Amino acid sequence: MIKKGWKQVWRNLLFQHFELKETSFLDKYLPKNCKLDSFDGKYYLGLVAMEMSDVKHRSTGDIVWFKKYNELNVRTYITLDGKAGVLFLSLDVDSLVSVLGARGFYGLPYRFRKFEKSDNNIKAFNKNSLYFDCDYTIDKTYKNYSKETFAFWATERYFFANHYFGFSFMGEISHKPWSLTTANANNHNLKVLDKYDVKERYKDILFCDKIEVTTSKLKLIKN
Repeated sequence: MIKKGWKQVWRNLLFQHFELKETSFLDKYLPKNCKLDSFDGKYYLGLVAMEMSDVKHRSTGDIVWFKKYNELNVRTYITLDGKAGVLFLSLDVDSLVSVLGARGFYGLPYRFRKFEKSDNNIKAFNKNSLYFDCDYTIDKTYKNYSKETFAFWATERYFFANHYFGFSFMGEISHKPWSLTTANANNHNLKVLDKYDVKERYKDILFCDKIEVTTSKLKLIKN
């Protein structure tokens, strides 16, 4: 287990994935020694709507730094020395303090956005412009997926990496295996993906109601 870093609870995670038509635009984002990861020879963007809650730092015990905020992230998938990880392209949240802290200390691409949520609907706004609107329903049967499945490939990832001030860093992620169910999602607005050249959405949409996560402090990726 990670002894230093942040503890948090991720809730109501809705995973949608879209096949990329080409990947050359990602070259400039790749941290040192990292490679793009594919499933059955195809590369994907992940679009994940979620809630971050009960964020604590292990150095301050049970003090809650952030009680709850909404997040919508766009990511793709990478490997480093054979280990599966995540490369975030954007992390949109409705906590300005989180944006300032994560950009300043971690160099992650956080952006402040507004959210509206109701039962089975998520909307996200850039200022007053709607750029994500999704209705969804979930199934009730949760399970742990086996290693050969897309669900396992897309979720069982144990580090994130990024560039920051000309250097490449990675942070470890620790949690129990994902317990997932399937979902149906109807996107009324997907402008959040307008800048990316994507094909159709992957058939399996995934949902997790809750998972406890610990992330480590950043480490420099060396040669």
